[in-house]
Amino acid sequence: MQIYITSDVNTTGVVDIPSIGFNQAYTITANQITTINIPRGAALVNEGLYNHGIHVTAQKPVVVYSFIYVNAVSGATLCLPTATLGKEYFSINYSQISNEPGASYSYFFAIATDTGTTTVQITPAQNTLGGRPAGVPFTVNLTQGQIYQVLSPVDLSGSEIQSINNGSGCKKIAVFNGSGKISIGCVNAGSSDNLYQQMY
Repeated sequence: MQIYITSDVNTTGVVDIPSIGFNQAYTITANQITTINIPRGAALVNEGLYNHGIHVTAQKPVVVYSFIYVNAVSGATLCLPTATLGKEYFSINYSQISNEPGASYSYFFAIATDTGTTTVQITPAQNTLGGRPAGVPFTVNLTQGQIYQVLSPVDLSGSEIQSINNGSGCKKIAVFNGSGKISIGCVNAGSSDNLYQQMY
């Protein structure tokens, strides 16, 4: 993964992943792109809880993109500032049509962005790899920077992810979703890319 950061003004900032001890300062020259390489230790591999939230800060306004790639396979998303985040999302995925059947999953993950405890209720649209049944809500408690990922071999579109009141109100969350390897078209292609998008 790489993070691309740009701005129309000169500025500085930091990319921080405390769970793996990653902390990199950066400098932006107006109208240029600065690239930050994210260590593989921050990867999300299985269903469940991770502490690998990536925190990007800047002294002046910046635009941030996240780019995942390996060989000829890639996917990217615009990353939204925390002030624009919501409290309820529905996942948008796609059927796993891959040149490597069984090697990829439909996924979504929620990230706690606020201090204190954020309680997230998840209602998966399909049975999950971690044994969560379709249509049955479950809750997870996250602290700032923690991530909960859900995986399924089938399309998770329509899964609901929402922040719920745990006594201190509903807190904003970031949600990303997609599919590990897909081929969109009328016939199965010889290759496939990942679908990767932060939800609005």
